[in-house]
Amino acid sequence: MTGVGISVELGNGIVIRQTEVEHAGQLEELQKLVFPTLSEASLFRKEHYLNHLKIFREGQFVALAGNQVVGMTTTMRFDLDLEDHHTFLEVLDGGFLNTHQPAAEWLYGLDIGTHPHYRGKGIARALYDVRQRLVEKLKLNGQYTYGMLTGYGALKNEISAADYYHEVVEGKRKDPTVSRQIASGFKPHHLVANYVEDPVCDGYCVLLIRENSDL
Repeated sequence: MTGVGISVELGNGIVIRQTEVEHAGQLEELQKLVFPTLSEASLFRKEHYLNHLKIFREGQFVALAGNQVVGMTTTMRFDLDLEDHHTFLEVLDGGFLNTHQPAAEWLYGLDIGTHPHYRGKGIARALYDVRQRLVEKLKLNGQYTYGMLTGYGALKNEISAADYYHEVVEGKRKDPTVSRQIASGFKPHHLVANYVEDPVCDGYCVLLIRENSDL
């Protein structure tokens, strides 16, 4: 499959569409802006994005304001195994995503991000929804991701990760990332320690699942 023709106009001059080769350089720079504290080994580079297009072009999306890339998401097909405790680095294959499983029944969202100057315009939610449209077109079981508890790192000496997680799930506390993902239709499954190398979440993420309601 060379593409599935998914494109969405947000009505504010921003368009969501599939990633092309010419976007790779801007995507590398956007990674640094969106994830300033993420470990260097976890950041995607231009050569990684070019490989993503070779292995699973239909699963890569950008948000464009004119010719500027202001949002992005990287996905691959990968079976959901609730007993699998891999880390972000382990699944990246050095950033090239050759761990992609072409016949897998799930879409794995590796990352999503919006340029700091364009936040609050609905870009992230639109990217999640576009991913769900891809799930429906490919007749997959759903999409899943490991959401970073980006509010936890600053509070790790005041509250345990488990208590923080439960407060977020119960709606007693707002996490900058996971609360928004839940509002976008994802259901939290469980807390995951040491998934990613980033102090903003102290390594803690939440497995989040959004099933295909058409099945």
